[in-house]
Amino acid sequence: MDYRKLGHEITELVGKKDNIARLTHCATRLRFELHDISKAETEKLKALPGVITVVNNGGQYQVVVGNEVQQVYRAITQQMGSASRSEGSRSDSSNSKAPKQKQSWISRFISVISTTFTPVIPAIIGAGMIKAILAVLVLTGLVTTESQNYYILNTIADAAFYFMPILLAYGASIKFETSPILAMTVAGVLLHPGWSALMTEGKDVFFIGVPVRLTDYAGSVLPIIIVVWLMSYIERFADRVSPSMIKFFTKPMLVLLITAPLALVAIGPFGTYLNDLVAMGAEAINDRASWLIPLLMGTLQPFLIVTGTAWAMTPIATSQLTKNGYEMINGPGMLASNIAQGGATLAVALKTKNKKLKQLAASSGFTAVLGITEPSLYGVTLKLKKPLIAAMIGGGVAGIYAGLTGLVRYAFVSPGLAALPAFIGSNPMNIVHAIVTCLIAFVVTFALTWVIGFDDPVDDEERDNTKANHDEALSRQSVQNDPQGIQSSETNNASNAPK
Repeated sequence: MDYRKLGHEITELVGKKDNIARLTHCATRLRFELHDISKAETEKLKALPGVITVVNNGGQYQVVVGNEVQQVYRAITQQMGSASRSEGSRSDSSNSKAPKQKQSWISRFISVISTTFTPVIPAIIGAGMIKAILAVLVLTGLVTTESQNYYILNTIADAAFYFMPILLAYGASIKFETSPILAMTVAGVLLHPGWSALMTEGKDVFFIGVPVRLTDYAGSVLPIIIVVWLMSYIERFADRVSPSMIKFFTKPMLVLLITAPLALVAIGPFGTYLNDLVAMGAEAINDRASWLIPLLMGTLQPFLIVTGTAWAMTPIATSQLTKNGYEMINGPGMLASNIAQGGATLAVALKTKNKKLKQLAASSGFTAVLGITEPSLYGVTLKLKKPLIAAMIGGGVAGIYAGLTGLVRYAFVSPGLAALPAFIGSNPMNIVHAIVTCLIAFVVTFALTWVIGFDDPVDDEERDNTKANHDEALSRQSVQNDPQGIQSSETNNASNAPK
């Protein structure tokens, strides 16, 4: 595939590079934030070879390109001239005047979470996979928990979660169009050893006479997002009041001098309270109906992906992983849903007579059972509808089992067969329950898809042959029904021919 050509075509069809306010990507999607979404030519984008589909949800214009997303992203950013523009630098004056879409508060929230977490995903997935490998090494006896090898590997894996506020500060600075370095510096204040020392002493702390709540911000999510949002306004204020001759010194000083104390005294504790409140609510639901959340996630995950709301639970899951070492919000239900998508798509691959659909379903179905479902969802099940219904039923059934058995995920990875080691932990039966969840999701969905069936699209070659045979049959029938007319026509043509 020519990624430069595809990147150029996508850029042109979203309204050219001047219409792109921000561009990020996840595992399979290019996530655009456009100045004027009416300039995007959605139908032409969907028709491009290499583009699976286009989704406009959660405040973002998302172009699904599959596993080649990184190559296409690089091609687009190179053509735009600088990656900094696509990563959230402020637009010039001409672009700032472009009309902006009005969004609901839910769309704005989802947009903030997705843009903030997208740059962080490689770090937490990499750390999660190291955790999974470490679990396998301990299980097989190759490493003991008391060894220095374990200690070092575990430190590497924990780093991304411990310093989560710094990583999220970068993503939030992209969303709120403020300085990434200053945002990460403020996050560093929350994690500084001096702050940890104050917590260890346990004495009352005051700042200019105001009591300060001692809170552990390691691994926290919401506090730094709120702090960076506030900092974006403080930076604009500092930019306005700083004299141009000394702005280089005064602007960053004012930003840090105002933002950091506010973060420690007010915003940080408030964000931590919200974070704990949401986590307590999720745990309360899980304590009273352990099957409910995995059932909903297993059933509704395709709907959440299509509507762009799949990010909503990410802060809770991340907080649980950091605090408890495991989470039950996203992982179990997503495992059931992803395997179900793979089961439905592979059933289509075996049953369809359409050569193109068979090839697409086979490749995307295999990818789905490994943990990446967008090519399967947008390329096969969503278009055929009935397999999608089967996948939602199969995912829900497997989700109930996962919830009743208390299945948890020990590392942040995209749940699938490739990430099963992420379900190895302190409970030796957890991995067994994960495998059974996969089997239930696959078998139930595959069987339902096979029985319910789907409207198999006619192959292009078969359609052309059918049309040609139909035209030939009509021609023969015309000759048989009116041989006299044919002969008369031939006679007239002969008589009118030049002598």
